[in-house]
Amino acid sequence: MVGVDVSERFIALARANTPDGAAVRFERADARTLCYEEEFHAVISLCQGAFGLSDGTEVRLDPDRVILEGMARALKSGGGLALSAFSAYFQVRFLGEGDSFDAERGVNHERTTIRDEAGREAPAEAWTTCFTPRELRLLAEAAGLRPDHIWSVTPGDYATRPPDIDHPEFLLVATKLSSSVQE
Repeated sequence: MVGVDVSERFIALARANTPDGAAVRFERADARTLCYEEEFHAVISLCQGAFGLSDGTEVRLDPDRVILEGMARALKSGGGLALSAFSAYFQVRFLGEGDSFDAERGVNHERTTIRDEAGREAPAEAWTTCFTPRELRLLAEAAGLRPDHIWSVTPGDYATRPPDIDHPEFLLVATKLSSSVQE
């Protein structure tokens, strides 16, 4: 098993909390430049991982497409993907105070507060791409994946619910197609 994160600190924390002898390694990597080729039977990216997160300057789905293609490339033929992404429906329905939703790009801009390990607060801005089930299906198919299910979920509550407007995320479950099926 391989865990990937762009944050060196998160990688250090994961390594420090890994039991001795565990068959897992943690690597610092940017999801936009994943270099794995057909190495894994499963790829999991919950709570967005890098998918759907933006610096606010991207105006197309290209960063998300590149990330999803990298995840698909990392899968062996027939391997499975589970990926959560913010729901555009939920975001618009429950727009937070101080949030602004760019309907053209499907991106929510949020001003928030984050805390470091010592509990110190600091202001932060987040740009999050939000998706519809249709967009997730199209992105998955373009990456050589067969979308098997899209469910409405809440972090920590991954039940099998049809897409709705009441849950903050969608969970895409997909299978990598073999090379011959993609052609």
